[in-house]
Amino acid sequence: MGNCGVGHCWDMEYSLPRRTYRTSVYDSTRWDRFGPRSDDIVISTPPKSGTTWVQRITGCLVFGSAALPGPLRKVSPWLEARHVDVDTVLVELEAQEHRRFLKTHLPADGLPPLPCTVSYLVVFRDLRDVALSFYHHMATTGVHGPLPEDPRVFWRAFFSGEPMGRDGGLGLERFTGHLRSWWPLRHDPGVLLLHYQNLLDDLPGEMRRVAAHLGTDIPEQLWPELVAACRFETMRAESELVSPTLGPGPQEAWFFHRGTSGQWRETVGGEDLELYDRAVAGALPSDLRHWLEHAGPLD
Repeated sequence: MGNCGVGHCWDMEYSLPRRTYRTSVYDSTRWDRFGPRSDDIVISTPPKSGTTWVQRITGCLVFGSAALPGPLRKVSPWLEARHVDVDTVLVELEAQEHRRFLKTHLPADGLPPLPCTVSYLVVFRDLRDVALSFYHHMATTGVHGPLPEDPRVFWRAFFSGEPMGRDGGLGLERFTGHLRSWWPLRHDPGVLLLHYQNLLDDLPGEMRRVAAHLGTDIPEQLWPELVAACRFETMRAESELVSPTLGPGPQEAWFFHRGTSGQWRETVGGEDLELYDRAVAGALPSDLRHWLEHAGPLD
């Protein structure tokens, strides 16, 4: 690794100037007030890419149990989110005595320098599935205004790069920028890159990879219980405990929609897929695109 002490430990060949990301939904400068600990865990994903899933996995590994000391959204807060009071979040984080694990949707260059011993879990997902999951999320919450009834219309707008969300901060670049920022760090010892499809295909194996990355020793007899707690049907049944805060009112099981891949095959084709091809060809390096679409082990 490159530098040590306090600061990002990325290889020195990878320059990472700090950037500010701010919309009506999130503000990266809220991280400037965060007091890190040496064993903190940062879970970074683009939206709709498995954030809550990996938070649940991490919680099981940190506590060595399927039980949580409170709602996941409180145990593992989203620090840059503007709908929660930052002072309250920071006080609650400081009071936590367990190994802390935080959620972020920030690209790598949106985070402040943290101790070299901090662990990063970064999750990627096929953008074709992300687009439809994002559509379902926006259509169900209604927080971003009315949407077209036909998801193909949304698909075309999304992969045309049109602004999305309340203030246009959730367009395609919000997702591809995140992917591009973390991809060069995929072999850094402090970073574990996970793929949504690999989690679907081999949840027990991927959970063991996360445990090894975090240096967490889980007794063998506990693994079946922990894996069962992290399956979609279990998380859907426990949505009040594990779903994120999306606004006032109860958290609903709809957040865990289908938890599958390849939904786009049922919805789009022809010109819609040609549009996707053009969009990602201009936005992502070819090796990153290949891994997004095919998963499997990293080269």
